[in-house]
Amino acid sequence: MPPSILWYDLETFGLDPRHDRIAQCAAQRTTEDLEFVGETENFLCKPSPDYLPSPYSCMVHRISPRLALEKGLNEYDFARRMLGLMSENATCVAGYNSIRFDDEFVRNLLYRNLLDPYEREWADGNSRWDVIDLMRAARDLRPDGMNWPDNTEGKPDFTLGSLAAANDIPLENAHDAAFDIRATILLARMVRQRQPKLYDWYWRHRTRESLRPLLDLSAHAPLVHTAASYTRPQGCTTILAPVGMVPGKRDGLLAVDLRYDIDSVLDLDVDELRRRVFSPGNRLEPGERLPLVTVRLGRCPYLAPLSILDAKAAERLDLDTKSAKAKAARLADSPQLIQKLASAFSWPNPPPEESDPDYRIYAGGFFKDEDRDAMAAIHECIDAMGAREARQQAYAQRFLDSRLPQMVRRMFARNWPQTLSAAELTRWRSFCAARILCPRIQGATDLAAYEKIVDTLMLREDTPAEDKPLLAELLAYKSWLEAEVLSYRDSLAPGVQ
Repeated sequence: MPPSILWYDLETFGLDPRHDRIAQCAAQRTTEDLEFVGETENFLCKPSPDYLPSPYSCMVHRISPRLALEKGLNEYDFARRMLGLMSENATCVAGYNSIRFDDEFVRNLLYRNLLDPYEREWADGNSRWDVIDLMRAARDLRPDGMNWPDNTEGKPDFTLGSLAAANDIPLENAHDAAFDIRATILLARMVRQRQPKLYDWYWRHRTRESLRPLLDLSAHAPLVHTAASYTRPQGCTTILAPVGMVPGKRDGLLAVDLRYDIDSVLDLDVDELRRRVFSPGNRLEPGERLPLVTVRLGRCPYLAPLSILDAKAAERLDLDTKSAKAKAARLADSPQLIQKLASAFSWPNPPPEESDPDYRIYAGGFFKDEDRDAMAAIHECIDAMGAREARQQAYAQRFLDSRLPQMVRRMFARNWPQTLSAAELTRWRSFCAARILCPRIQGATDLAAYEKIVDTLMLREDTPAEDKPLLAELLAYKSWLEAEVLSYRDSLAPGVQ
């Protein structure tokens, strides 16, 4: 198959990818020239009874959990379908703010269902991209040919709906994944047509490997960096000096923001640097925050040589290239800077490890090859024999990683509860009850909060009448879920899976 881009968007039942679940996925393939290929894929995912959606999220995208239960795929089939689309050879998976949001939901989804969370991002000539920083870079560096709205605070507005409206791109239903994808593709096509050099630069420098030749860690040669964290009325771009790599993170670039005074980076000792790097902002005195930033090379940052910043753009962005070069030269005259920063970022006290395997995608490390083979065997059994027959073979698998035995049982319970024994079903109901009554993740929706939110929205005078049926569906889902996992049954036994 020729190289292609798979544009995708998710609607989710909440904002935390560790805990919240996906409601909808839509995907549209294009050529690398942004010509449409085939039809738009659009499918829903059933929520499982160990999870409660955020009513606020449901009010945004208007997908009720009852609708997803009736029309959606179970989470396992949903994950396999999505992974199949994303894993075709020579596919670049792209979206709008997808790397920081959608991709994290995808990784956690695949992880929960014993599928490789990362392979589709790099194997078989595949890659990923995120065009929200393309829009930021075009607005800051090459704005001609498009309209760039500001928000009510006078800062650049990069919400998809605002950009689409400002440039006469139809978006019939914002927060519907299928409509969002089409608007994203048309915006990307507009940048490609009107600023082709900028588009081509970012397309060719979207991977970690393509960015490494730009980095001169010995001379600290300045680079232009565009990102959300720099957003101000002037724009979202600064000038950085790369100064090292974060110890233990192959894609973590340490850099100095050259808009600010660099004396603290040069003069402070390792202990004081470490204190300022790792202390929460509310524990630092005014002026103690360091001008250090971390750029994740694996997340498609927009980085370019200083030459891309012409005089007009520098003036618009209030960036002083002469001063930036002088500061970079001072950094280069500090021969032990790389070693000092590496020591400062080598934090000796890692945070305590999460015990629940559902939340240990990053804390638990990569699965070893033997476990990867065992997981592949489980998928083969499910494909060949069906979930009911595959369950006992899956339970009998031996794993090196302590997370996996529990993850296997939860995967079968979430997706095929009809295959469980009576005792297993009792334990699963108890686990679900615990999760919806008292979730482990701070800020997650619990049953009491869910009911209170929906009741409050129902009673508010400013709630539109057309929203009341959806709110009624949310209350009906609560009643169904209570009957499913909280009602007492004689067979109920203690224990959580």
